[in-house]
Parts: sequence; structure tokens; C-alpha cells
Amino acid sequence: MCLFVKGGFRVQTAFIKRFSLRSVLVINVIIPLVFAVTVISYAGLGVMEHIVEKRMQKDVELVARAIRLPVSYSLEKDRSGSVGQALESVFHIDRVYGAYVYDANGRRVAAVGAVEPEERQHDLVNVVEDGKRKGQYERVQGRRVYAYFVPLFDTAGKSNGLLKVTRKKSDFEDHIRKLRIGLSIAITGLGLLIAGMVLFGFDRAAGRYFTKLADSMIKIQTGDRSHRADADGPREIAALARSLNAMLDSMDRAEKEVMERRQAQATLEDRLRQNEKMAAVGRLAAGVAHELGAPLSLIDGKAQRCLRDADIGPVHKNSLYDIRHQVQRMSNIVRQLLDFGKGAMRHKRRIHTARLAESAVSGIRKEIGDKIAFLMRGPEPGPCLYVDPLRLEQALINLLRNAAQSKKTTKVSLNWEETANHEIILRVEDDGEGIAEEIKSKIFEPFFSTHKTVRNTGMGLSVVHGIIREHGGVIQIFDSPLGGAGFRITLPPQTEIKQTDRGENHG
Repeated sequence: MCLFVKGGFRVQTAFIKRFSLRSVLVINVIIPLVFAVTVISYAGLGVMEHIVEKRMQKDVELVARAIRLPVSYSLEKDRSGSVGQALESVFHIDRVYGAYVYDANGRRVAAVGAVEPEERQHDLVNVVEDGKRKGQYERVQGRRVYAYFVPLFDTAGKSNGLLKVTRKKSDFEDHIRKLRIGLSIAITGLGLLIAGMVLFGFDRAAGRYFTKLADSMIKIQTGDRSHRADADGPREIAALARSLNAMLDSMDRAEKEVMERRQAQATLEDRLRQNEKMAAVGRLAAGVAHELGAPLSLIDGKAQRCLRDADIGPVHKNSLYDIRHQVQRMSNIVRQLLDFGKGAMRHKRRIHTARLAESAVSGIRKEIGDKIAFLMRGPEPGPCLYVDPLRLEQALINLLRNAAQSKKTTKVSLNWEETANHEIILRVEDDGEGIAEEIKSKIFEPFFSTHKTVRNTGMGLSVVHGIIREHGGVIQIFDSPLGGAGFRITLPPQTEIKQTDRGENHG
């Protein structure tokens, strides 16, 4: 039985899915309601038909009683003409089909009507002798009629005859038929009125809000993900609209999180590839620098010794100077290669940011001179760093040198601060021409430079990138408000680094 009910429920659910909400309302509410009204109405019609039939029979009885005394008196006085006149007056009433008077022996005295019945005489005598009124249905020449018998009595109270008044059964049937037709029309009108009122009430109370909600779903289905349903109408529909909007907001947040994670993952993968490439280049650079260092030192030493010889002519002396100049250039490249390929901090210790910045600016001023204005801004003494001071100072010097060597640069700024989450931010900015957007992705690659000279081999920013990576930080390029390029160094919270290092030292 349970399986049957479950199966029937599934069939009903599948059936309902094919119809609109209004159709389901008509099928499940209006039609059963109209059917119930119809059944009740027709049950009431049966009772009403019985009442109407009794009332029509009562009309016949009232007519018979109304002429009973005049007919009885005329019959007692043996006035046949008066009896006939009394019957004629009754026959003009539309409710009477026929009227008949019989004497005490059952002989017909007078008759008025379209059909003259053929009663058996002894039956009439029995009615007269019985002296009781009665009504019954009978057939007269093929027609069913309702006959009402009234005994007649003389002034002495003795039965002296019988009055019979009839009415066609078809009169009853016609009246009941009209009643049924009227009731059917009334039921149909009532059904239409109920359907109209239910549909109108449903549309006003819920239908229009469901329609708006369905329209919103269609817009969302067609791709308008920014659309939100209006949370109005009855409480349940408004709750449904709010749930739909909450679901859409949740989906948007989920998609946004997925996109952010994908972007973060792509950024991390790019950074990982860059770090791996830089590490490989660093190992190669260290190997090359080590192999070139000794031969270059030997060449420079031989050339210097030759220059001490007084017998060398001017031409050879100039050639030796050129050799030493190129050797010096190559030695500078080797030194930068070694810096790039070190890949590890030597001595970490605590140092305040302001002191580290002052040391870097002081070193670059000796190299550049006074033609560039170097500015420093930040709290004194600033946040405490736990770093390799020489390596980090080298990174700052390389950034300051790169800014000072940019075209049209007159001012270079070095700023530092500590964020709310204890990250250390250092920014190096200049007012030069800046860095073109198309080369920003290549700026940290080894040997890449926009202004190569004897002293600038394109390794400076690569070394900076490696040093910042060694300290667990990140370096980024941005457009400076001064008008030129800017580099932002972000170092992780130093408290964690100090605790880690303290644990290593204790170990």
C-alpha cells in the first residue's frame, strides 16, 4: 500500500508539473468546489421537488375544499345545474385538469374536463362509504393525473356523494423541469462566479507576485546575474524571493572567491617560476663568475706590470690602458654575478630601519654626488628589522642607484613605515621618466637594463630581487606620485622572524 501511495504521489507530481499554477488551482480547488456545490444543490433539489410536488397537490386539495360545500348543497337539493356551474368555475382555474361529482351510488352527476374518466362504480361507492379524503396518482386514457377525492355530506351529516378534482402529472413534471433548469443555470453562474472570485483573489494575493518572481528567474536564467527579485507580497513569497537573492549573492561571492583564488594561484605560480628561473640563473652566474675571476685578475696584473716598464711606447701603453679598462668592466660584471649568485644571508642581526636607510643613502651620495637630491621620510628610529644588514643595504643602494641613473631625475625619495599587521614597507621613488608598461615584467631579469653603461650591466635589480626573496619579502613596481618609477619592498612581520631565529640559535 505504501508503494502504491508513493507511486501515485510521483505520478501526481509529474502530472502537476505540466500545468501552470492557475491550472493547478482550477483542477485542485475550483473544480472540486464547484462539484461539491453541484452535488449539494442537486441533493437539495430532490428535497425541493418533493416539497413542490406536495404544494401542488395541496393546491388541488384547496380547490376541492373550496367548492365542496356549494356542490354538496346543490347535490342535496338535486340541483344539477348548480353543480355543473360550480364545476365550471373550478375548471377555469389553470391548476385543475378535470372535476367530477358522483352520487352516493357511484353514478356520475356532473363532469367538467377534457377527458372523462371511466371509474369502476364499486370503487367510488367504497370511497363514499369510507367518508375519508384521499389523493392518489392514476392513469386516465393514457395520461397520469393526480386525483383528489372529497366525500360530500348533506346538512344531516349523511354522505350523499363524492367530489373528484384532478390535475395532470405533466403539470408537476413541467414545474419541476423548470425548477431544475433554473437551478442548473444558477449552479453554472455560481460556479463561474466562484472560479472568477478564486482566480481574482489568487492573482491579487499571490499570483502577481509569483509572476514577478518567475520573470526574475527568467532574467537570471538568460544571463542577467546582477538582477535581484523584489521581496514583496505575502510573507512566504517574500521569504522565497529573499532566499533566491541570498542564493545569488552567495553564488557571486563564491565565484568572486574562486576568481581571486585563481588569480592568487596564477600570481604564485608566476612568482614561483620567476624564483626558479632566478635561482637557476644565480647558480649559473656564480659558476661563471668563479671561473672568470682568476683569469681576469691575472690579465689585470700582467697589464699593470707591463705599464711599469719605461721602455714601452705610447701606442702599447694606450692598448694596455684599454685592456685594464675592459678588465675592470668585466671584473665589475663578475662582482655583480657573485652578488647575484650568493643566494644566502651571511649574518642576521637587529637593526632599525632608519639607520639602515641612512647608511644606504650615505653610500649612494658618495657615489653619485650632489647632483641628485636624496630625501628620507619615516619614523625615527623606525621599526626594528632582523635581517642581513649588508645584503639589504646593498639592495637599497642598487634601487637608489637605479633611480638616480634614470633620465631627467632630480629627486629620489626613500620612505619606510610599519603596517597594522606589522609588515615593513620600504619605498624608493624618483621624479624621472618612469618605466614603460611593456617592460615592467622584464625589469628584474638579469642583464636587462634601459640605460647600460660601463658601470651598469643590468644586474642591479636582479640582485635586489634575489636579496628581498632571501628575506621572505616581495618587491613590486608602481608609478610614483613624484612622476617617475617606484619600488615597494614588503618584508614580513619581524616578530615571527626573531622568534624563529631565537629558536634556531638555542637549538
